[in-house]
Amino acid sequence: MGRLSIVVLFTPDLARQQDYYVKSLGLTLAASSPRWAQFGTRDAALALRALPAGTAPRIELGFDVPSLDERLAQVASRGVRPVGDIEVSGDCRIARLADPDGNIVQLVERRTSVAAGVWPRLSHAIVNVQAFEACAHFYHDVLGFKLSAERAHWVEYDTGATRLMLHESRDAEGLPLSPDQRVSFALMDDDLDVWADELREKGMRFVTTPTDEELGRMAEIEDADGWFVVLRGPLDQVPIEESLARDYADEDDNRIEQIRKTGSLDPVRPAFGVRKKKVERVVTRGFDALAKQREPERGGSGSSGGFSGGGTGAPRGDGPPRPFTPRPPRPDGAPSRPFTPRPPRPDGAPSRPYTPRPPRPEGSAPPRPFTPRPPRPEGSGPPRPYAPRPDGPRRDGPSGPRPPRPDGPPRPPRREE
Repeated sequence: MGRLSIVVLFTPDLARQQDYYVKSLGLTLAASSPRWAQFGTRDAALALRALPAGTAPRIELGFDVPSLDERLAQVASRGVRPVGDIEVSGDCRIARLADPDGNIVQLVERRTSVAAGVWPRLSHAIVNVQAFEACAHFYHDVLGFKLSAERAHWVEYDTGATRLMLHESRDAEGLPLSPDQRVSFALMDDDLDVWADELREKGMRFVTTPTDEELGRMAEIEDADGWFVVLRGPLDQVPIEESLARDYADEDDNRIEQIRKTGSLDPVRPAFGVRKKKVERVVTRGFDALAKQREPERGGSGSSGGFSGGGTGAPRGDGPPRPFTPRPPRPDGAPSRPFTPRPPRPDGAPSRPYTPRPPRPEGSAPPRPFTPRPPRPEGSGPPRPYAPRPDGPRRDGPSGPRPPRPDGPPRPPRREE
């Protein structure tokens, strides 16, 4: 197991990057040379290393090992070879390995330990990978890092005070889960909002404003080389009433709040780990809008009880249920048709209430079971069509049809036993 001891930013413009982290972000310079700069961050060191002009910048993570030769023998037995030759630099020896996504990892054997800084704390190094399972096995089985936390799309390894986090770039449906940047790191302050206000006074523009995420309160800035740097703070203890109000807040209100904090009308970038949630919310809102548009065509909301849920009846997957929404007015401007009771019977008689059939008297024969009519024999031709009687309607008595009853409901028909 190795301790995550340093994050190295290789840059073609060392002076510009150094000015950014010192003057704009407020970090303290602990050591510098024409080709090297190191800042006084706590738990792990943040350093800059010069590259030739025109070379693409990159980020490498360095892990301390007690014996470089022994560790290289272990990884060689697991089928992994170092990239390039072993580098001897100052008081350390460095070997480089490539993970399944092509990210470079340093194994560092030091003669003297790195001096600890004071502020801010370098809390996490974040690796966003495409081959999530293969990279997870590489850092656990090949490098021997112990797993400390695991979720659906990320794992965290115990690499000392500064933790290594492996984050999946996209889910099974191809939706983005993290920024496109392969490697990032998080600088932590106990009060992120105060730090953010100080940076805004210096003219710093935030890529994402401080928001509460699974790992705590987070924001993002962009350094001189275009790297997105995560600024992190502890998660705020929000009262339950305010938490519920945030859940029901409209996205336009959140947008206004972001504009107020950033002072810019430019689109803000989704924060680390929240892209999938925003994509799902956009898809759901689009479906709800389509369902509302079709409500007048269906003549209603598409469901019972006044619930305007798009007619699916399924619970929402991106948060609490949507509050009650009244039915929109009719498209032609006409009011809804009021309830009209059924008119009374024309003869003034009340409707006959339901009367259950009395039980059969004791000793009577049981009811005759239903017997289907047998099929017609072959060769008898088709059944005879219905034809009315030639002598008029059927006579109900010797003197013609029976007159109606003078009062009361009609007599029920006689039942044949």
